Amino acid sequence: MTSAPEPRKRGPVSAVAPHGGDRDRGSLPMALLITLVAVSLSALLAPVVLTQISSTRATMERTRALHAAQAGIDTALGQIRAAADAAGNGLLEQLPACTMTGSLSPDGSLRPSRYRVEIIYQNVDGNPLGPPGDCVRTDVPDSALLISTGIDGPDGAFDAETPGARTIEATYSFQTTNANIVGGQIRLALANGADPLCMDAGPAEPIVAGTRLQMQTCQPGAGQQQFAYTQDLSLKLVGSESSTASLGMCLDAGATQVTNAYVAFQPCRQERVPRQQWSLNDNSNFQGTSNGATLNSFCFNLTSAGLPGSYVVLGACGTTANRQVFRPQTGVGTGMAGPATGQLVNYKQFSRCIDVTGFQTDPAYLIVWFCKHTPDGNIRWNQKWSTIPQATATGTLGRIRTVADSGTGYCLRSPGSTAAGRYVRLTSCPATAPATIPIELRWTVFGDTGDYATAYRIMDGYGNCLTPTDLTVPNPDTHDDGTSKVKVAACDRSELQKWNAPANLDQPLPLTEVNEVKEVIER
Repeated sequence: MTSAPEPRKRGPVSAVAPHGGDRDRGSLPMALLITLVAVSLSALLAPVVLTQISSTRATMERTRALHAAQAGIDTALGQIRAAADAAGNGLLEQLPACTMTGSLSPDGSLRPSRYRVEIIYQNVDGNPLGPPGDCVRTDVPDSALLISTGIDGPDGAFDAETPGARTIEATYSFQTTNANIVGGQIRLALANGADPLCMDAGPAEPIVAGTRLQMQTCQPGAGQQQFAYTQDLSLKLVGSESSTASLGMCLDAGATQVTNAYVAFQPCRQERVPRQQWSLNDNSNFQGTSNGATLNSFCFNLTSAGLPGSYVVLGACGTTANRQVFRPQTGVGTGMAGPATGQLVNYKQFSRCIDVTGFQTDPAYLIVWFCKHTPDGNIRWNQKWSTIPQATATGTLGRIRTVADSGTGYCLRSPGSTAAGRYVRLTSCPATAPATIPIELRWTVFGDTGDYATAYRIMDGYGNCLTPTDLTVPNPDTHDDGTSKVKVAACDRSELQKWNAPANLDQPLPLTEVNEVKEVIER
């Protein structure tokens, strides 16, 4: 008999309901909560994000407006500088108009920014050359005030009061002379320990014609004590230009030069006149001329020797230190000293020339002394180098030679060493140089090399550069009158190593006083 099959056993039944059941119903409130929090945070952050976007856009607009204003300054400056002929001489009739406008698209932006520049041409007093809006340029300006307003955006009328507008002012100074002399004090050579006295114009501004020159206690930086020694041999008060004295105020001997006549300030003359010519002689006196060619017998003297408040009058020349002997400080300028007179002028000590100490033919060292002058430029031999190699960009090799009153010639001799206590000296040498110049007598003179560091050097046969001892270091190595000694040093870019360089070699950029004067902000 056949039995029935045994029923199959079932496995355990799952406790989880199909499609998640109760667990999905528990997660729904959490999801809703998270969504609600996210939406709430978005609502809170939206104003912050919008504010940041607006702030960033405003910053970019302000920056573009400032760039536009600066572009206006650059454009005006370029047009002013372009108003010149091929030789670089300024052409008055080509100066740009008093108003110019333009636009630019920084970084290729489709939203150009705009600028408007107003140019106000000014005289030496800083006053406009003409009435407002008048752009007729018939007089040579001393400076130009540039006022540039920039606006971000191409649309609408240009208005400096537009929100976001930015305005920059700058002053351009025209170069009307080739001398960039900062000026300095002219001191009386007093005995040691006495308070130094300086030439002084007095406190009144502007200086009135006829104001007498006096000596006062030296005051560092005092404007009334800053003088410049010009190529015309005039002694000019720096910064004394005015509408009544366009060239400044110079020391004047008067129409008739007589003993005890006061030295006074008068407007500087365009042409060289004897009454305003003063030559620093061998004794460091300021000596006059009656004809503009030869020296006369009158020199500066104090009415009261060595006393502050003393006036300067015409009197005898001599060596009385507290009455007749003067010491121009560096920065006063070189007068007419330079290559044309056979002198070697140091650029850093810009009133000093290489000098054979005390007219000795075998001195222990040479000095860099106060540059000497005569009205005709024919100075004595101890500063007059009859042979100086021609200054060129690539350098010219030769000897540096002078001829003493005896007729014997002497050449500069390098010590061949930069060690302390080794100085440039003299040695006798014939007029004709040998085919091979001895190494200690070889000097290579450089002019404008195109590189500021190497320009206007004088290099010896050993590769060192001619230089005076430095007066600015503690306990400087000087002659007994405080002037520098002449030595050689390793060549560098120092101004102490530049000789017969033009006065404006390192003239600063003529654009000054650049400031933002106005920004219009929308409130």
